[in-house]
Amino acid sequence: MHFARLFLIAAALPLALVAAERPLKVDHSRSYVDIDVKTTLKNFTAHLDAYDLKINVDEAGKIKNAVLLFNFSDLKTGDDERNADMLKWLGGSGATGKFELGILALAPDGQGQVTGKLTFHESTKLIEFPINVSRNDADYTITGDPAIDYRDWNLKVYKRDFVLKVGSELKIHFKFVGTSAEPATHG
Repeated sequence: MHFARLFLIAAALPLALVAAERPLKVDHSRSYVDIDVKTTLKNFTAHLDAYDLKINVDEAGKIKNAVLLFNFSDLKTGDDERNADMLKWLGGSGATGKFELGILALAPDGQGQVTGKLTFHESTKLIEFPINVSRNDADYTITGDPAIDYRDWNLKVYKRDFVLKVGSELKIHFKFVGTSAEPATHG
């Protein structure tokens, strides 16, 4: 009888821990994801117009998990022809990306390091970069500037017309502003 009771308590414990998490409601009007691209002709910045970001915090307000999903068709460079070329290079209009938070280590001042998995072009790689998380009661501002080399995701260096070459390092700048919601309910 004791074993059955212990088993039920142990099985319910993860559900109780998850139930204590609260989602952040992201304010898209104050948030952004931009990517700086260097080329041999003209450098530009691409802006991610739409994305789905889920962030959960625990009862103490610490970020517990996060997943960012996006479509490359929502990445706008300010040039329709360049957007079409980029999508073709990435594998077509259905090309998607995903970032999953792994480890978030923060100092008391909000400076820290994040490790997570970035998936696109049918490849997943671990990335690590500095991050800053500031908090004012239920409001959060999360900023970071990771740099990635797209060749790590099995993409070849983009060249066109013997003149244009896209540098392999991309600098990503993001700011996510959100407010902690009521505790999530699981049924």
